[in-house]
Amino acid sequence: MGCAQDRGSTDFDQVLEHAESSPAAETTPVALATGGEAVERSVSNRKIIYTADVELVVDDFAVFERQISGVIGSHGGYAAERSSDRRHGDHRGGTWVIRVPVANYDAFLSGLDSLGFARSRSETSDDVTEAYVDLEARISNKQKLEARILAMLEERPGKLTDLMEIERELSRVREEIERMEGRMRVLKDQTSLATVTLRVVEEATYEPPAAPTFGDRIAAAWGGSIRSIGQIATGLVIVAVAVIPWAVMLVPIAWLAYRFRLKTV
Repeated sequence: MGCAQDRGSTDFDQVLEHAESSPAAETTPVALATGGEAVERSVSNRKIIYTADVELVVDDFAVFERQISGVIGSHGGYAAERSSDRRHGDHRGGTWVIRVPVANYDAFLSGLDSLGFARSRSETSDDVTEAYVDLEARISNKQKLEARILAMLEERPGKLTDLMEIERELSRVREEIERMEGRMRVLKDQTSLATVTLRVVEEATYEPPAAPTFGDRIAAAWGGSIRSIGQIATGLVIVAVAVIPWAVMLVPIAWLAYRFRLKTV
């Protein structure tokens, strides 16, 4: 029995030792690829994060707001963030953070030219292919390790302390897998959708509504007074209606009390 437990612990230690040496093995599939295969992989499966920052000057901000939604939709994108500035007497403007499929990225940027004048435009690209492939291999390796630990847990029962150690290691491996899968989801999102930050400013000064004239203010004051008188009259009528039932009941009682007081005097 003791030999079986020692053998189980030894096997578990070997699994953990393999986990420590796994990073080197993770890069093996890419490192051992033939020259032609490596070139094909780098071209067809390259993972690149595209971002752009564009400042656009438009003639009419209201018209632009209606048009930009159509341009975004026609390129399969969506507005992740949006803010606008409509202060009176100032240039109207706004900021959009737009996500578009990488395949439509260039076409979308070209489409913005039809909406206004691009005062500035900058683009960046970050090749994360190596990090993506490495993370993919790490996840695969950890999943294989998880499977080995599960198999050991089922096939080699031992002392309670050994089982608890295996459970702790299994929990740690699963946490690492979940963390790496979360990072993988972020990379997939960033490499499948380009991010365009669009800042828009209106060229013409926004004209606020005209200030009211003296006559307009007199008319507004007169109308306000009439409305107030009507509200007061309505309130008095409501109070009178509410008091009538009480008056019908209390007036006779008060009259009787008064008559009784006169008799006693």
